[in-house]
Amino acid sequence: MGALAGTITMTCYYVRGEIPKDFKTSYIDALRQNKFVDINVDLEHEESMGWVTIADPFNTEFELNDVVWGSYLMAAVRQDTIRLPATAFKLHLRKAVAEQTKRSGKEKLSKSEVEEVRDLLEKQLKKKALPNIKTTDMVWNMERGVVWLWSTNKKANEQFVDFFEETFGLQPIEKNPYAQLEQMGVHEEALERLLELEPAAMSAPPTETNRKRKAS
Repeated sequence: MGALAGTITMTCYYVRGEIPKDFKTSYIDALRQNKFVDINVDLEHEESMGWVTIADPFNTEFELNDVVWGSYLMAAVRQDTIRLPATAFKLHLRKAVAEQTKRSGKEKLSKSEVEEVRDLLEKQLKKKALPNIKTTDMVWNMERGVVWLWSTNKKANEQFVDFFEETFGLQPIEKNPYAQLEQMGVHEEALERLLELEPAAMSAPPTETNRKRKAS
């Protein structure tokens, strides 16, 4: 969260490329095609990621008024994960193995039989578990070609860049001095010369007089 409420902690990106004239239709369709869907435990999935509306993490309808506000497109990336607590799972597994051993009439289950019990138990418990839900707000000023993501987490930002490009066909480039100059239209040759410059100190080195004053 963050765009509508919460702390102002974000990462800024520039987005190059032409916005289609029918963006109100094509971009909403793109959001719907890449919308969030629940984790499919039967397929042994533990994570799921997709778009939701910025105001409601359970809304994937993407009506125009929920997404486009003037020159802004707003949505959120929802990521769900299911992680079973390791200690609790071991206790349940010990119980399940003991029950299966008793039913089989054996003194001890084989390694493969224990793995079967483990896999079945894991699926059963994951179906009962509530996933951890995390949403990250995204605001895109299409007129300025700037996107803000309300996260500074490295992994979350890497996933966002790929997911944004997959959804909209445009690549976000994280804001930095080089990208900012490029965005301002500085010529490519000038940018290359800037990269060759040596770092410079932003303050003068201390003089002998200043050293003596500090020592005294």
